[in-house]
Amino acid sequence: MAKESFIIDKDTNTLMIVWPSIYRDKIFWHDLIRIYYEIINIAVSNRYMIILIHHKNINIENNLYEANYKLSDIHIDYNKFITFYEYNFDDIWIRDYGPKISNSGVINHGYNGYGNKYNHYNDKMFFNDVIKRYSLNHKYLINEVIIEGGNIINSNNDYIFNKNSIIKHNSLSWNTIESKIKSVFDKKINGNYYFVNVQELTGDDTDGHIDNLVRFKDDNTILYMATNDKKHPDYKTLKELKKQLEEIIIKSNNIDSMIAVNHDIKDIVKSLDGDILPFSYLNYIEVGDLIIIPVNKNTGKDKKQNIKGLFPNHVIFFLESTALLNEFGGLHCCSNNFIL
Repeated sequence: MAKESFIIDKDTNTLMIVWPSIYRDKIFWHDLIRIYYEIINIAVSNRYMIILIHHKNINIENNLYEANYKLSDIHIDYNKFITFYEYNFDDIWIRDYGPKISNSGVINHGYNGYGNKYNHYNDKMFFNDVIKRYSLNHKYLINEVIIEGGNIINSNNDYIFNKNSIIKHNSLSWNTIESKIKSVFDKKINGNYYFVNVQELTGDDTDGHIDNLVRFKDDNTILYMATNDKKHPDYKTLKELKKQLEEIIIKSNNIDSMIAVNHDIKDIVKSLDGDILPFSYLNYIEVGDLIIIPVNKNTGKDKKQNIKGLFPNHVIFFLESTALLNEFGGLHCCSNNFIL
C-alpha cells in the first residue's frame, strides 16, 4: 500500500470555517462577526474559496447586517466563491476535527473534545458527512490515538506534535501511544515525525496544541514562539520549547534552521474578567500564497513589519482577533484547509 503524505497549507485553495452563531449571546458577538467577515473578505478578494458551515435556520446575511456587513460587498457573485454547508456542529474549532488533506484524498485523525472536556459527538461525525457530501477518497489513518488537527504541523517531509496534549487527551500510556504512532508512520505515512513536550500557554484549553507554538516556514525552516521578556507568563515554557526544537534540528535531515517570533508583555491579552488568554502570532492562516496573521490591540508597526518580513513571497494581512481568544482559540484554530 502506498504511503500517504499530508498536503501543506500552501498547496490548498479553500478554507473551511464554521459560522460562530453559537456565541451570538456573548458580549463579543459583533466582534466575532467582524473577524469572520474579514476572513471571508480577504480569502475571496484573493480568489480563494470558502466553505461556510452553519446551523440550520441561521441567516448569515441577517447576522452580518447587525454589524453593517454584506457578502455582496465582498463580491457581487460571492456564491461563486462561497459554499454554504448546513451541519449541526458542536463548536467552531474546525481545525481540530476537520479532515486533513492528503495526496490521495482526506484523512481522519480522531477527535474527543480535548479529552472529553466538551460536547463533541457532532464534530466527531463531521468527517463522515464531508466524505459523503464531496464523494472523497478517505482513510482512517490516525484513529487509535487522538491527535487533533491543531496539534499537527507538517512540511512536505516532517511532522511535529506536542506530546503534552496527546497524553492528556488519550487514556493510554505514553509507551502505547508512541508505539501506535510509530506503526502509523512506518506503514502508512511518508515522512519523519518529532515531538516536543511543553506545557500549554497560559489560558490554553487544548493542553498545548502545537499550532500556537511552532509552524513550518518551509521544508527547512521552522518558526517558533519565543520571548526574552521575563514578565511574559510563558517565559519558562517558551525557553524550554526553544531547547527542544534545537534538539530536533540536530536529529533532522531536513530541518536546518529555526526563527524566533518574539512576544513580550505587550502581547498579553486578557479577558474582561482579567484572565490571560492564549495569544500567539503563530496561530495564522495560510492558504496558497495568502497568510492572515492574528494581532492584538497592542501590536505595533515595527512588530508587524518584522513578521511580514518572514514571508516575502506571500500576500500578508493582519487581523485583530481578540474575540476568538475569549473562547480560547485563534485564526488557525477556527479554519481548516481544504481543496475544491
